Amino acid sequence: MGDALSSRDLPVDLKKDSGIPLYIQVREQIRLLIHQGLLKPGDPVPTVRALAVQLGINANTVARIYRELEEEGLLDLRRGLGTFVSKGEETRPARPRDLQKIEAWVRDLVLLARDSGLGAIELYHMIERHWTDVDGRREPGGSEKSRP
Repeated sequence: MGDALSSRDLPVDLKKDSGIPLYIQVREQIRLLIHQGLLKPGDPVPTVRALAVQLGINANTVARIYRELEEEGLLDLRRGLGTFVSKGEETRPARPRDLQKIEAWVRDLVLLARDSGLGAIELYHMIERHWTDVDGRREPGGSEKSRP
């Protein structure tokens, strides 16, 4: 746990004017820190109050985020001890090569969306819809199931 992020300086960047709800921004950035391996299994995360103060958001919002991430198996909330990154399969970092590919594709997607006149919120909703549509249609390993 030596090169992990300090529990006091979680690098979360909020864009309050983006139109994307703050709790989604924070939740997804914490999820990404875990999948990038910057937050490792067993690492502590800031207390609800500390993260709320750091980000200038309501403590109830942070508590909601932590509960959702706990339900997904990413965080382990231990009463009286703190909140930690879970040690389960869900917290295994993504392969760096895969993250690099995704970053490149996302950049290209953003450029195409901008060239087409779409804003970030429109693109977000489009991605969210397709994420839901694709859910359940892929076999393990990434190959698509046959469609009717």
